[in-house]
Formats: sequence, C-alpha cells, structure tokens
Amino acid sequence: MLSTLFRRKWTTVDYVLIVVTAALYAVAIIMLANIKLIPSVPIRPANALQPVFGMLFGLPGCIGLAFGNMVSDLLTGSAPPHAIAVGFFSNFMGGFIGLLAVSHPALKTKRSVLQYIVFVVIISSIVVACGILINVALGLTPKEVAVWYIPTVFLNQAISTAILGPILLKLLYPFVKRSGLYRGRPLQEFNYLGNESRIAR
Repeated sequence: MLSTLFRRKWTTVDYVLIVVTAALYAVAIIMLANIKLIPSVPIRPANALQPVFGMLFGLPGCIGLAFGNMVSDLLTGSAPPHAIAVGFFSNFMGGFIGLLAVSHPALKTKRSVLQYIVFVVIISSIVVACGILINVALGLTPKEVAVWYIPTVFLNQAISTAILGPILLKLLYPFVKRSGLYRGRPLQEFNYLGNESRIAR
C-alpha cells in the first residue's frame, strides 16, 4: 500500500516538482510573513501549504517544503544555521505526516477529515513546534526561547492548517489529478473505505 510511495520510480517531473514547490513555498513564506488572524498572535498562512504539498505531491512535495523553508530563511537572514537545519526537518515532517496518515487528499470522506484533524492539525503541529527541542538538547537554543517558541509555532501551524489547508486541498486536488502531477497516496488504496469508496475518487 504506502510502500508504493517509496518504491515508485522517479521521473523528471518529480524533480521539477521539488523545485517548483520549494519556490512557491519560499515566496509564500516571505510574502505572507506578518499576517495576523488573531490579535497579538502572528500567523504564518504559508504553513497551510505543508499538508497540501505533501498530500498532493508526495515525497517531492515534502522535500520541496524543506528546501523552500531553508531558502526563505537564507534570503531573509531570520534564522541561525542550527535553526535552519531544524526548520528543514520540521517542514519536511509537516508535509510527510499528512501524506502518511490521511486516507484521501481531498478530504472527501469522514474518515479522512478525522485523520486530517488528528494527524495534521494536532500531531503535525506538535512535531513542527517541538522541533526546536533538538537544538535545546544540543545546547544550541536556550530553554527560555523554547518555552515561548513552542506554543507560538503550534498555534501558527494548527490555525493555518485547520482553516486554509482543507480549502486548498479541495480546490487543488481535481486539477492536480487531471494534470498527472498527483504523487500522493495511491488512489487504489481508497477502495478499502467500503461504502465511502464511491466518493473517494
């Protein structure tokens, strides 16, 4: 089932997807950097692209997210080297968790909606926010910084993926599928959903 994600032979399109998603993600991060949806809580709307690129474009999308975040950090000079490294890992996981855990990329079934809420909005947000603990363990980031950073990043991630993620997935999935760019979970896996399989495609 999911093993086909890793065994699939890559083509030129996959490598192009890495470059394109990295560029789009970097531009989105930079252009939408200071938007606030809630007073006093800065939101990074670009974070909503993590599950979208991961679930629609598979591993190329996840890798593109990692490089896109790294490029934005380098261009803005907003992070030291150790933070860039953690951001690379965290953003990859932000796409990869949704790819592995959500059974339908367009959230057409109740099961996939629940999976999205649990694994993307909650668990993925925790993983991304707690990535800083790697640097805390290595002595590169003070604990005091992590105490402020973790809840802020969790809110950024959770709010963006909860509000914008489902909208983008529903809008983009039909186009991505028709264009042959879909690299997410194999579509035949949706057959195990029973009665829901009728609407899964």
